Amino acid sequence: TGLMKFATTKIGDITIRYAASRSEGKPQLLLTSPQPMSVLTYRNWWDRLTQSFDVVAVDLPNHGGSDPARHVTTVSEQAAFLGQILDHFELSHPHAVAPDMGTPTLMRFMADNPGWIRSATVGDAGVVGKVEGSFLFRTLVYSRLAQWATLSAGGPIGGRIYCAAANSIGYRLSKPSREAKADYLAGSTRFAKLRGQVGFLGSYPQETPALERDVATIEAPVQVLHGEFDTFVSVSNSQRLADLLPNSRFALIPGAAHYAWEDNPSDYLEKVLNFIEEVEATANSAKQA
Repeated sequence: TGLMKFATTKIGDITIRYAASRSEGKPQLLLTSPQPMSVLTYRNWWDRLTQSFDVVAVDLPNHGGSDPARHVTTVSEQAAFLGQILDHFELSHPHAVAPDMGTPTLMRFMADNPGWIRSATVGDAGVVGKVEGSFLFRTLVYSRLAQWATLSAGGPIGGRIYCAAANSIGYRLSKPSREAKADYLAGSTRFAKLRGQVGFLGSYPQETPALERDVATIEAPVQVLHGEFDTFVSVSNSQRLADLLPNSRFALIPGAAHYAWEDNPSDYLEKVLNFIEEVEATANSAKQA
């Protein structure tokens, strides 16, 4: 884990696991866990990030090492809780990296709380309007039967099936380490957590139509990235999001599958660092003008 310190903390009534390297005076950076993974998905970035940022990586409720929370399940509920996370860690106008489930969560938060996030890197997710992707993805979003079937076997079995399916479509260039894979699995084999993960996807039919309208109000710079060979969530989802955002850029991560930030971590991280550097430079120039 490099210089990142892992710990847990209580935010409201939920125990949250996080990894952090706090450095006062450096630009603040928040990373959120994807689904069904944990913040260990960013393990290849730790050394570079701790050199440049005051960084906090958080397992969202129902994910990774954080507690299950039935009242923090939908996109809107996760977005509201994100504000509590920022307050708890005293993150004021941080840059944020939030791929996968973090994307609709962060877009909802930014639409509801203008000016709080300095910049965002998101993508590899269904976010706006009717989401597009593989049959498995679409059924998990739109079919109550598919959601029930995923949960019906219980956490230990249903979670293993869910993680196995995710691993089969998530990687093309790399594989998670044994430690990371075990951590991802542990975060999904408890029924209450799996219920929250399936419930998050099940909230899309109500959430993404509103986001299609509301993301146009987000003025902060947003970088939308997507794995070039993502066969689970169609690239069109990220392209459409970038087109609707008033201050955005879009790019593909070469060779990567669905979990692009972990499948091709070096290219993804370079885009993150370059984007934040540009945003910081623009802000500094504006101050000097």
